[in-house]
Amino acid sequence: MRHKINPILQILAIIYHILIFLPIAIIITITASISIIILLPIAGNAKWGTYPAMLWARALCALSLVRVKIQGNENIDPKASYIFVANHQSIYDIPLVYGWLNNNFKWIMKKELRRLPVIGKTCELMGHIFIDRSHPMRAKQSLEVAKKNLKQGESSIFLFPEGTRTRNGKIQRFKRGAFTIARDLHLPIVPVTIIGAYDALPKGLNYITPGTIQMIIHSPVDTTHLNDENLNEMVDKVKNTIESKL
Repeated sequence: MRHKINPILQILAIIYHILIFLPIAIIITITASISIIILLPIAGNAKWGTYPAMLWARALCALSLVRVKIQGNENIDPKASYIFVANHQSIYDIPLVYGWLNNNFKWIMKKELRRLPVIGKTCELMGHIFIDRSHPMRAKQSLEVAKKNLKQGESSIFLFPEGTRTRNGKIQRFKRGAFTIARDLHLPIVPVTIIGAYDALPKGLNYITPGTIQMIIHSPVDTTHLNDENLNEMVDKVKNTIESKL
């Protein structure tokens, strides 16, 4: 459950959010997006597909008065390909991962985000994969695109196997999409635990509560022998690893 905060601090947080955070956040978001749109075709995806996004994410967290703690980046190779899976606590999971995960990755994200002004086009140029969760066949086609990119050595992919943000802070059932990709390509799965993002900005709340967000990057899980028979066992294993730190 979300911690209760002092009513006075709550009022101050709302005022800060409206008068300071929102105007500056809009400016830095547009600036980062335009930088990527202009420079990505020139400098290449490896650098400009991640660097401006990292700066945007770190600036956004600092502006939100959110402290970030990272544990486990030494467990991954920045140049290797992985299937990252994490629990989904709030929209603050996005800047947390963008800002501090030391790997060039692509999101698999819901198709509705493509319609966002500037941001949707930026994500498309960066090579992120949009998925139609309401249409199983189109969702499967999107996952096939992700697998094709991984076969060509184009970075890693990052998914939230719950499919949507938690409404109560508790971890939800994991879908199997990320694990079927790992099964087909035999890429390591990296469980990621996110802590505190729900307290900072739970689903349905329109202002940020200052605090600390933590990301724990667990050791990669080998998928060499992953198949249809033990797929559910792998889903449970990764979910339990993530949940063990919550």
